[in-house]
Amino acid sequence: MLAGNPHLVLAVVALIVVLAHAATASPTPNGRDQGGPFVPADPLVTFYWHDEPYGPTTVQVPGTPDVAAGQCRGLEGRSDGFTYMHAWPTFPDGRAAWKVAMYRDWGCVGEPALVMSEWDGRRGGAYCADPDDLSKPFVVKSIKFVQA
Repeated sequence: MLAGNPHLVLAVVALIVVLAHAATASPTPNGRDQGGPFVPADPLVTFYWHDEPYGPTTVQVPGTPDVAAGQCRGLEGRSDGFTYMHAWPTFPDGRAAWKVAMYRDWGCVGEPALVMSEWDGRRGGAYCADPDDLSKPFVVKSIKFVQA
């Protein structure tokens, strides 16, 4: 059947070439000089606090990375500070896909005071210190997600 139809032979060869190329192609880069998968959608952050109620407090911005990035979300501004914070989701290999820009005031005004993807002071009960005064806890009043 194939020998009698040169057009069919050509189509089969072309299909084999396309499938071979697709099977060996490297993952599409995400445009952030990291290579690999695209930034996952629907970022969220979880906070645990120094004093009761300990939490968790979770904030999520649903949507694609372009929609989610840069949207401001307010927090209650707890004066006891947080002892744990983690942004999700991560890339499949465990690298941070998102960071959280944290602001001292509501409305994400000015430059963020801290930008990080994770803080874990729970084992020692250590809160995240204010970068301007390390003797005080950092009081988060608003956040934005930024791609890591």
